[in-house]
Amino acid sequence: MSRRKQKREAEAMSPPANIRVARNRGLARPTAMQWLAQHRAALRAAVAQFFAHRLGSLVNVLVIGLALALPLVLDHTVRNLGRVGGALDEQRDLTVFLDPALDAGDVAKAMSAIEAVSGVAAVQRRSPEQGMTELRQLPGFEAAAEALDRNPLPWVALVTPADVVIQSELATRLEAVAGVDLVQHDAAWRERLDRILELLRRVVYVLAGLLGIGAMLLIANAIRIDVMARREEISIVSLLGGSDAYVRRPFLYGGALYGLLGAAAAIALLWAVHLAVREPVASLAATYAADFRLSAPSLLSSTVALGVGLVLGWIGALVAATLQLLSDRAD
Repeated sequence: MSRRKQKREAEAMSPPANIRVARNRGLARPTAMQWLAQHRAALRAAVAQFFAHRLGSLVNVLVIGLALALPLVLDHTVRNLGRVGGALDEQRDLTVFLDPALDAGDVAKAMSAIEAVSGVAAVQRRSPEQGMTELRQLPGFEAAAEALDRNPLPWVALVTPADVVIQSELATRLEAVAGVDLVQHDAAWRERLDRILELLRRVVYVLAGLLGIGAMLLIANAIRIDVMARREEISIVSLLGGSDAYVRRPFLYGGALYGLLGAAAAIALLWAVHLAVREPVASLAATYAADFRLSAPSLLSSTVALGVGLVLGWIGALVAATLQLLSDRAD
């Protein structure tokens, strides 16, 4: 057989050169307008595919929303607990109870000695009459206050410490003042609360990571099924010169759409939980004579949740579409 005949047979058996180049490198680089048009077409295709399977798409979005809602709810809870800790941090005053047996002159001397203690920024005096008035205003204590035949409350000094002072050391110095019966401060409680909040934040981060990975895998599985269902269409597009990026693009938009809608569903669930427990929390706080209300979910956390959902969907779709295309090409 001559070389010319062998060459003609080889050319007949091989695909045209333009298809070989297209399958390896894709078509010529598009212009900016063509690139935008391709992305708009890919987005429309993703939306059409989403609504073509409404029930399955809705189920996927709800499952993704549930997975992302749990860390959002926990983060919202920790933030509100942090507000309680912040309120405690603002109430830095130390409460100094004087001996009830002190007369007026001894009370004045004790108050002056307290003001002279190193590390004291200000002292607010509270008489037994003022204390009894506040006691009557507390829920459940009206009848008990009326039943008393005398006022057993002592003089109280509310000590505001200096910014640089250590409260435990200041409390020790105040306890040494003549006429002081008891010094009360909440430093230990605030420290415990801060440690509990830090532990809860770590738990939120771990759960957010695990559930985020779960949501990404769910999106990847949904996209993989879409790729398998459109295998013949993908083959035709590839033969006509469509590059791998061109083929993957609608699936990437589909994954981003799943992640974005799932994050929106998670935010809606967060608001539902917030509205459901807002009034019971306010009622519970009122029983402790506290004006505490749950803060609304922040705009920043909602925006971050939408961004995270979109990125997770995009990554999941990219991994699933790439692996499935490679698998189909190997077959």
